[in-house]
Amino acid sequence: MIFPNSEDLERAETYRLFAYLFMEIPQIEYIEEFENFAGISINDNYEEICDDFITLFIDGEVPNYEGYYLAEVYKNIPINFELRDVQHFYWTAGVAIDEELDLPPDHISMELLFMSYLIEQKLRDLQIDFLRRLCEWIPLFCDTLYEKAKTDFYKEVATSLKEFVLSECEG
Repeated sequence: MIFPNSEDLERAETYRLFAYLFMEIPQIEYIEEFENFAGISINDNYEEICDDFITLFIDGEVPNYEGYYLAEVYKNIPINFELRDVQHFYWTAGVAIDEELDLPPDHISMELLFMSYLIEQKLRDLQIDFLRRLCEWIPLFCDTLYEKAKTDFYKEVATSLKEFVLSECEG
């Protein structure tokens, strides 16, 4: 069994926390875990956070999948983006997506969970390549989320995720 060092374990847990915040209406425990991670106190009540999640992600105010943002980033460049591309990373790492999750392979939660897995399994080359993908679109996603969020909670999530991913990109 491969045991990641404490820094890698912390990174993996951070990716997983962010994944859970975008997967479905966040459970209170994840909101509290985020508050601890960010060192802040959220003033929004749970109902406001749930309503914001529904507006942002279920009603579609903020697309939460890679394909949308890469199409925006490269809109003037004729590049073909397909889900198979991200699927290739999953297959290379030997990961099969659980059909019960009912999320597309390029959903932000899937990609953040996958990054967590790569760190835990010490698949460094895949981590580096996959992180390049995340660095291309997650900052734009975070900017959009910050702009559209009604709650301080999701504004803080957007700011924290962007800072975290950009620090990973520089590392």
